[in-house]
Formats: sequence, structure tokens, C-alpha cells
Amino acid sequence: MRPIPFVVLLSLLAHAHAQVALPTGGQRFVDFSAHLAHPGVCVVVGTLDGWKEGKRERLADGQLGGGGAVASVSGTQFFKVQVTAGVKVRTTFVGKPTDVKLQFEVQLARLPDGKERRQIAGGAELADDQLALFVFTPAKKKGHVLCAAVPYDPKEEKGGEAAFVDSMRDYYVVNQRMADLVRALDGFDKAPDDAAKKAAAVALRELLDKKPELKVGKNDGLLTMHCGPLEARAQKRLADAAAADAAKAGDGK
Repeated sequence: MRPIPFVVLLSLLAHAHAQVALPTGGQRFVDFSAHLAHPGVCVVVGTLDGWKEGKRERLADGQLGGGGAVASVSGTQFFKVQVTAGVKVRTTFVGKPTDVKLQFEVQLARLPDGKERRQIAGGAELADDQLALFVFTPAKKKGHVLCAAVPYDPKEEKGGEAAFVDSMRDYYVVNQRMADLVRALDGFDKAPDDAAKKAAAVALRELLDKKPELKVGKNDGLLTMHCGPLEARAQKRLADAAAADAAKAGDGK
């Protein structure tokens, strides 16, 4: 099968599944923290494998290109195609990615000369030797749902594929810390009694004190940007709780 521009594939996946988190606006980091609480979630680096297309459904219209570079070719036919693909895993950050079958939808354009294109504007091609970060969860019935994806771009990763894997590990670590902070804050806010509140406060303090370490220096800012507001909220919760305890102790004298 002819390689598909990765940016195009991601755009089509986002259209088919609104929950897919993708790089946007020149920002490669994606927030998939909410998906990390899902049982069976997997975060891996790998490639799509065993691409299979289902029946084509004719569309009334479509477009070639995108991002301000839309082309119109008279006589072009557009189709919606269901796709199933496995994932050839190279590195696993969380989960047990066995017998993975991603199911999604793409738009196919058949040109008047018979050639077929799946593209919008620009982007590196998806090939067997190209890496990507994939985040997916088990579907309700069968297969897996793609939640997030970040393509390997040699222009962004000067250190090659190894540097990409390190960056994707950092992305996972940042997302996991976001998820941990949200869960700890929720546990603190919803504690049913004083004993549970104190236990939640201890857990929240321990989480704040345990700072994660990233592999790539340029990603340090991601912790500040995405985790900083949550950490500040946690610090305020603990400070307010301590002030309330002190006030109660003073009233008891």
C-alpha cells in the first residue's frame, strides 16, 4: 500500500474520532492525561502494521490539500473508508499492547487518472520505518480506540529515533503527572470525613514532593506549563487546610 502522509492520517483520524489528541499549531506536545485513567490504556512508540481497508462509501464531496492550500481537480471522486491496523510496538511506556487492532476512518480521493490520494497539506509520510507515539484504549466491543498520536519528525528530533523515544517518554511522564495531580486533588476535595481528608493531604504532599525527571532538557518547560497550575492549586489546598486546622486548634484553647 502506498504510504500516507502522517499529518493527513492524523487529521482524518481526528475527524473520525473527536477524542483523538493531535499536535496542533506547531505544538507537538499533546494532552492525553484524561485517558490514562482508562483500564487497559496503552502508551507506546511504534508503527502501524497490517493496514486493511474495508468497503468504500462514496462521499458527495471532499477536498485535496488543506491548511490554506486546497486544490480542486475536476472529476475527482471521494470516499469514506474504514481501516483496521495493528501496531508494531518498539517501546511501551504503560499497558500491555497485545493483539492491537486500531479501527478508524479515512477519506480517500480517486483522481481522474485513477491514482488515489489520502492527503491534505504537507507532512511526513507514514512508512513502515517511521515512528509515532500512539495512545489507545480497548473499544467497548472489539478492537482499540486511538486516543492520541504524535509522529516522528526528523526535523524536530535532531538526535534521530532514539531522541524521539526519549521525548515521547517525557510526554508520557508529563501527562502521567497531570493525571496523578488531578486524581489526588479530586481525592482531597471529595474526602468524606476528617480522617480521609488528612490521608488525602498526606498523599497530595508526597506527590508534590516527588518531582519527575525528564530525559530531554528542552521538555522541562512542559512540566511548568502543564503541571504548574495543578501544583499551585494543590499547594493552595494544603495551605488552606493547614490554616483551617490552626484556626480550629486556636478555638479549642
